[in-house]
Amino acid sequence: MAKMRLQGVSFAYGTQPALKEVSLDLHPGVFYGIVGPNGAGKSTLLKVLNRFLIPQKGSVFLNERDLGTYSLKELAREIGVIPQRSQYFPSTVEEVVLLGRAPYSYRFQRPSGRDMEIAKRAMEAAGVLSFASHLVNELSGGERQRVTLARVLAQDTEVLLLDEPTAHLDLEHRIRTARLVQKKAREGVSCAAVLHDLNLVSNYCDYIYVLSRGELVAEGNPEEVFTPDLIQKVYNVSVPTLKHPQTGRPLIIL
Repeated sequence: MAKMRLQGVSFAYGTQPALKEVSLDLHPGVFYGIVGPNGAGKSTLLKVLNRFLIPQKGSVFLNERDLGTYSLKELAREIGVIPQRSQYFPSTVEEVVLLGRAPYSYRFQRPSGRDMEIAKRAMEAAGVLSFASHLVNELSGGERQRVTLARVLAQDTEVLLLDEPTAHLDLEHRIRTARLVQKKAREGVSCAAVLHDLNLVSNYCDYIYVLSRGELVAEGNPEEVFTPDLIQKVYNVSVPTLKHPQTGRPLIIL
């Protein structure tokens, strides 16, 4: 049974279609990569999955229940989201990460010992524990991105929807983030990430959805999807057929 399911979903911004009859499943324990050129509909897809946008046609289901029947607090306990752009206020790293525990508490309630422990583990996993007392708005872009990752890990949900989670990160932390999301998938979480680095997708994602002009044009494992023909068709770029010498997965080299 799919943890989340899109069925014939369409969405448009005014008269400009962004998604056209898209159907897909997100299963527990799988790391999904969502790829495609700029304007393909990737971010819109994630926004529909987390109910930030309501489909104009089609349906979205979570645990086979219509997404529209969930309260916001119920959704926050089920779905963790890293948006493409996050807002940062003059709060400490720890305070921001503890916001991930808000769905499990009442307004004005102080964080419990369990909340503090979960937040600490999340900061450690994201590599931000050493500056937990620093103000977030004084950090670099990459450090802030890792704080956002820690917040969503502290939320402890069964679905993770990540829009460019490796943006602003250096090579080391891009790999660390991909491995961390892969680890969450191995623990049974349904993970879906919009990523532009196709080699990162090829190396770490289990299954790939390819969008182009709002349509789902290909899906499958990296070996099935990342062919020279598809790269040419979707990205208008010619690439050779190469494989990673250790993993055997496709390498996309220009």
